Amino acid sequence: MPSQEQPLYQRIYDDIKAAINDGVYPPESKIPTEAELSELYSVSRITVRRAIEDLSNAGYLIKRRGLGTFVCAPRMRRSVLRGGMPKSFTEICHAAGYKPSTRLINKEIVTARPDEEEFFGMEEGDLLLHIQRVRMADDLPIFEENIFLPYEDAKTLTSKDFSETSLFQLLEEMYGRQPKNYQRVLVQSVGASSTRAGALQISVGEPLLYVTAYALDQYDKPLYIGRQYYVGSRYMLDL
Repeated sequence: MPSQEQPLYQRIYDDIKAAINDGVYPPESKIPTEAELSELYSVSRITVRRAIEDLSNAGYLIKRRGLGTFVCAPRMRRSVLRGGMPKSFTEICHAAGYKPSTRLINKEIVTARPDEEEFFGMEEGDLLLHIQRVRMADDLPIFEENIFLPYEDAKTLTSKDFSETSLFQLLEEMYGRQPKNYQRVLVQSVGASSTRAGALQISVGEPLLYVTAYALDQYDKPLYIGRQYYVGSRYMLDL
């Protein structure tokens, strides 16, 4: 039996992969169920499941609990920790042929947390400006962006509309500062909360890359902290 199962599994894998590459199953589309594929190929669901799991591990498919298995959108790639700042999301979108857009979720003044106090050299109780947005490529949410800046240094930004405005462009125009390097970057995997899943149009619990970046300006002074939640099936960090 094992000698017969391998070719069947490989055939299903190759057929679905080819269908994805040929556009039969476009990005974000749902593929047939395990039961349907099992009947189509006259094989056990275990054989089908193995092919689907390997396609998921290879980045072609993603399972969404209670909804089915979907084709991943082509992952956008961002290089970090290779000297200087990576390209902006807008630049990455244009290079990949996507139209970038932004949806502002929230803009608020918050109390700094311990790591923020340490990075910015702040006192306990000092305030930060928090800008929360969803960044999209061709209207598909790619990540939730959370930017934190010292409120005393950036209070004039509170009147700006960040749904259309480039934050980094404003920082340069208004304060003569621009991000140039990272002091450190922390990356971990988390599951999407119900609120975050709704904003990113994914299932609750779907894997996200949670990236905390401590950015310095051209004078090596603390500029901002970014806490971003990337949809793992749509984005890749090249470390």
